[in-house]
Amino acid sequence: MIRVQELVKAYRGKRSPSVDNVSFEVGEGEIFAFLGPNGAGKSTTAKILTTLLPPTAGLAEVAGFDVVRQSRKVRENIGYVAQSTGIDYFMTGRENLMLIGRLYHLSGATLTGRVEEMLRYFNLTEVADDVCAGYSGGMQRKLDIATALLHRPKVLFLDEPTLGLDAQSRIDLWQFVKRMNTDFGVTVFLTTHYLDEADRLAHRVGIIDRARLQVVGTPSELKDLLKGDSIALNFDADGAERALPLLRSATFAKEVLEEEEGLRVYVDNGGETISDLIQLLSAKAIKIKAVTLARPTLDDVFIKFTGRSMDKVEEKVKPWWAQWAGDNWEQMEAQGDWQGNQWMNADGSPKDENSFKDWQQTQQISPEAVTDPQVTAAEPGTENEAPVSENQDSKPATPTDGAAAPAPSTGWAGNEWVNADGTPKDPAAMAKWAKEMGAGKGSK
Repeated sequence: MIRVQELVKAYRGKRSPSVDNVSFEVGEGEIFAFLGPNGAGKSTTAKILTTLLPPTAGLAEVAGFDVVRQSRKVRENIGYVAQSTGIDYFMTGRENLMLIGRLYHLSGATLTGRVEEMLRYFNLTEVADDVCAGYSGGMQRKLDIATALLHRPKVLFLDEPTLGLDAQSRIDLWQFVKRMNTDFGVTVFLTTHYLDEADRLAHRVGIIDRARLQVVGTPSELKDLLKGDSIALNFDADGAERALPLLRSATFAKEVLEEEEGLRVYVDNGGETISDLIQLLSAKAIKIKAVTLARPTLDDVFIKFTGRSMDKVEEKVKPWWAQWAGDNWEQMEAQGDWQGNQWMNADGSPKDENSFKDWQQTQQISPEAVTDPQVTAAEPGTENEAPVSENQDSKPATPTDGAAAPAPSTGWAGNEWVNADGTPKDPAAMAKWAKEMGAGKGSK
C-alpha cells in the first residue's frame, strides 16, 4: 500500500537532509509505526507521502500512485491527521464534519449518513452540536480522525495522534485506531515518539533517528534482537567510565551500551548474573547508585541502534489556542528577547526574574501591568499603533510603549477566555460566545 525507496528531503541552507535515503514498505491493512524522537524525520516523511512536501530524491508511492506525478490520485485515497488539529474550534462537531465532507465532494444523503456514522463511531453524538472549543483534547482528536475517515480512504496517516493527551485519552484513542483498522480495513501510517504506543498498536515498527531509518520489524522481532535480559546501572561521579571496560570484558556480558545516566548490560539470565555483576564492580570500589533488571523493550532496541534512550525525548505541546493563532504565535515564540510571551512560563511567572525586571525597567512597564500572564509588551515599531479592539480580533491587544496594560476584558475576547494552561475559564460560557461569534452575532 505504501512503497518508499531511497527517499531524500534536503532543505537549502541545512547541512544535512531531514530525510536521508529512507526505504520501507507498508502492506495493505497494516498498522505501521514510524518511531523516533522530535526532529528525526517522521513528520517530514509523512508530509511527503501525503503530497504536502515534494521529495528531493527517491521514490514514494501510496495506494499505487506516485506522490509527485499522481498527487491528485494519492489525495483521493488518503486521510491525514496532522500534529496540529485541523478542526475549527468555533464550529460544532457536526459543522466540522459537514464542511470537510463537502470539501471531499460529498453531498445529500451520502454526506449526512457519513457524518452520523462518524459521530456514532467515535461516541460524539451527544456533543455533536456543541462548539469544539469546549471539547476535551481526546474528543478533539477523535473528531480530527473522523474528518479524515469521511471519504473512506484506503490509507490513513496519523502524525503524533496522541501528543499532549492524558493517559486515559491515549488508551481510548488506541482502541479506536485498532477498531477502525479492523472495521474499515484501512491501512494506518502512524508517527509517534511514544514507545508504548508503537508496541501496543503497530503490526510493524520502523525506528528512525537523525533522518535515517535504523531498523524495521514487528515489536517482537525487534526485541528479540536483544536476546536475554537488560540490566540498567546508574553510578555516582565517574563510576560509569570506570565500569565500562570491566563489564565489556566480563564473560557474562553479551553487550554493554552507554547511556546518559549510566550503562546498560545485556545478559542471558539477569537473575543469575546480577550478583556476579555487583561483585565484580564492588571489588574495584565502584559504587552503584541504582540497578534495574528487565526484559528488553523497544527502548532497548532504540538504544542499540541510536546510542540513546527514547525516554529522554521531550515533545513541546502548544495549547489549542496557540495552535489556532498560527504563524503569529510561532513568530512570537521565535523572538530571542523578552517581548511577546518570551518572558513568562506557562503559569505566568517570569522565566528569569532578574532579566525580566531589567527588561521591564527599560520598557517603562509598571509591575501592575504584567501581573496578568496574558499581557504582552509592545514590539519595536508598534508604539503608535492603536490596540486591537475586542470585536476586531480574538488575540490580545498590545499596549503602547511606556503605557500601562489595558484592564482585563469583561467578555471572551483577547486571551481573557483561557487560563494559563490553555483551558477555558468557563467552558459553557465560552462555547456560547464562540457559537454566537460563528453566527455573526458578535461578542456578548
